Amino acid sequence: MTETRRPGNGDSAPIFAPRKGPAVLCLHGFTGTPYEIAPIAHALVAADFSVFAPVLAGHGNTATALAATSWQDWLASAEAAFEKLRAASGDGPVAVVGFSMGGLLALRMARLYPEAVVALVTASVPLRLPPWRVAVAKAWGLLPGFLRRSPLATISKRGGSDVTDDHVRRECPSLQEMPLSGVAELVRLAELVRHDLGLVKQPTLVVHGERDHTVPMQASYELAGSLASDIVERLWLPRSAHLVGVDVERAHLAQAVVEFLGHHTHPTAKAASEASPA
Repeated sequence: MTETRRPGNGDSAPIFAPRKGPAVLCLHGFTGTPYEIAPIAHALVAADFSVFAPVLAGHGNTATALAATSWQDWLASAEAAFEKLRAASGDGPVAVVGFSMGGLLALRMARLYPEAVVALVTASVPLRLPPWRVAVAKAWGLLPGFLRRSPLATISKRGGSDVTDDHVRRECPSLQEMPLSGVAELVRLAELVRHDLGLVKQPTLVVHGERDHTVPMQASYELAGSLASDIVERLWLPRSAHLVGVDVERAHLAQAVVEFLGHHTHPTAKAASEASPA
């Protein structure tokens, strides 16, 4: 039995590159791999940041493997990567870049570890999914476990990955089906994160593609308007869809992330900013 369509041949391996600069954890999205954020991760490494982009629990394999995990498993794997990166970079603070589901995890980690997480970049965050998808996921969550984890219990990504770059759509190695049990877990995580947004105080760059067919832009409007941080910058990408990190404006986004984190993670830059007149 074929469980998923054959994925693309893009590089889905984790990226671990300790350097001398500030540490940045990069988290991919639901059904995805580090491929989705590789251009950002590589740009940060080139700027001498210390970077780790792990494969999160249940990902990089099959829909069945993903269906067997929960949002707590995804968070635990992100936390383990966070600790590995901190240990490799002298136990200093860490910035977190999160795409889609990874953005929800980044916001959760900022809430749980306010002293250790120094800044955030969130992209295409599914703070709210389309109502029909939420209703299906919640209904599915009420069924017996053996049905919820069935390899047939999936939603197909019609047309492939949500990206405007045709080459990236062919190459992207993410799963082409979303397990319904995983979507239900994503909804639970989003509800928890929304509840705590008023307690997230780190400087944050909120990113969204204006051609996103997966997560409504209203989700990022809500996110940017709900954070407790004094520094919330917005970057809307007019030619990009959901996978902003690898879409047609990826170079512009990567440079924006490097500049934002360079300003909010380097102590000298932060001190100069705080000392300058308004």
